[in-house]
Amino acid sequence: MAFNVCKSFSMVFLGMAILLVLAGPAHGRRLSRKGRSSGGDICRGADYPAVCRAAVKGQKNPFVATQVALKQLISSTQGAKKSASKGGKGSQVLGICKENYDDALDNLQSSLNKMRAHDKGSFNSYVSASLTDFVTCDDAFSEMGITSPLSKNNARLRRMASNILYLATLWR
Repeated sequence: MAFNVCKSFSMVFLGMAILLVLAGPAHGRRLSRKGRSSGGDICRGADYPAVCRAAVKGQKNPFVATQVALKQLISSTQGAKKSASKGGKGSQVLGICKENYDDALDNLQSSLNKMRAHDKGSFNSYVSASLTDFVTCDDAFSEMGITSPLSKNNARLRRMASNILYLATLWR
């Protein structure tokens, strides 16, 4: 029963994330002809600019910056999966999170492949699906009435995924 509620919420969240991505550049940011944000800071329009800047490591090309940020998100998700594997409070729920991280890693790898194929629509769908996986992990703890020991980690992963979706709106 709890998993069905998580699944339903996850599908709603995925739908909302896709709608936000499709709304993309409607934030009023100005882009130069090369697809870069005016002023040279491609992270200025991101939901979490500081997290974005740390992830893109000075890259100015939106496509390359997205790729760098995506690889960092994959690495961070692998670290979160290791944390979930350690067990502890709510070990049954940690198992659910571990499965979600596995799913997120599959989605992120698929998004990297779609990026290389220049399939932006599928790229966005896979990144949005990974974002849903991070939310579902915290939801599983919430439904059990337990504070998630992974909530800070999941919040960071969600911010990174959100910024990646933003960076993809800058591709040309």
